[in-house]
Amino acid sequence: MKPEDSPTTLDLLVPWEIPLAHYLRDPERQQIRASLQQLLQALQTPDFDQARLQIEQILASLAVPETQSAQVKSTKTGLTSDDINDYDQYFGVNHVQTEAIALCLVRGLLTNCHRFMTLCAQQPQLDPQQIALQKQGFISYVHLLARAFYLEDLS
Repeated sequence: MKPEDSPTTLDLLVPWEIPLAHYLRDPERQQIRASLQQLLQALQTPDFDQARLQIEQILASLAVPETQSAQVKSTKTGLTSDDINDYDQYFGVNHVQTEAIALCLVRGLLTNCHRFMTLCAQQPQLDPQQIALQKQGFISYVHLLARAFYLEDLS
């Protein structure tokens, strides 16, 4: 996958469907666990192009969930629905609803990591400390998802 082939929109689960906990059954449990473990390995890879390729392989191994677009009408902030839509359109975000909650959340994380690795590869002048902090944020999110999905400790 070339950088220009990266998905142009990011499907994000609508906030009211993000679970605090979500038990997965096999084989989905094993697939999500393996994907998160592989992502942790990719995030430890110092070569951005290699990490990007690893993430592409993970994405290719996962099905694309069936989703329905959802309208975010309220954020409990001063933002209007039009403000939210403008923001989403500018940043290429599509709020969705789906039965495949875990798959949607993991694919969203993988897409973000892929874009980040692409950016790092294209912009060698980026601050290494900031890159390390962002990678640590992704790693923390992997562990958060693992806890939410009742997966054993990931290594």
